[in-house]
Amino acid sequence: MKKWIYLSIVLFVLFAGCLNAESTGTAGNTSVEKVPGANKINIQNLSFFTEVEPGLLDAKSQGKPVFVYARSKYCGACKKFEAETFTNSSVIDKLNKDFILISIDVDEQKTETRNFRLRATPTEIFLDPNGTEIKRLLGYRTNQTFLDEINKIVI
Repeated sequence: MKKWIYLSIVLFVLFAGCLNAESTGTAGNTSVEKVPGANKINIQNLSFFTEVEPGLLDAKSQGKPVFVYARSKYCGACKKFEAETFTNSSVIDKLNKDFILISIDVDEQKTETRNFRLRATPTEIFLDPNGTEIKRLLGYRTNQTFLDEINKIVI
């Protein structure tokens, strides 16, 4: 009997947390908004393509590598990464200057999730201008660690 009460309490707390996450949309200082009339999304101060093909075409025409950011709206580590790293001026400057940005929502973009073999969020994938994978990072990175990684790709 005690097990059922304990299990009921745990399920209630988990369910209440899901409802809270759903109602607030994002946590902390994370700002995510769709750009009207475009296949883009703004996350903090960065503008990402939400479809892979237009991003790859842009990368090829500009000769820039691609930063693919795989996220989920329920991912706590994604929210932390966005709130801390995507607000860092050095990271923002480097990404805006040297990369074409693509964001994939693993909950909504199932085909892209399969094509990129995504298993966890956040995942950061770097592609050359032709779409060939250069590097893949799994999980949350601090500002400096992430900046060190992107500096290795574009010097």
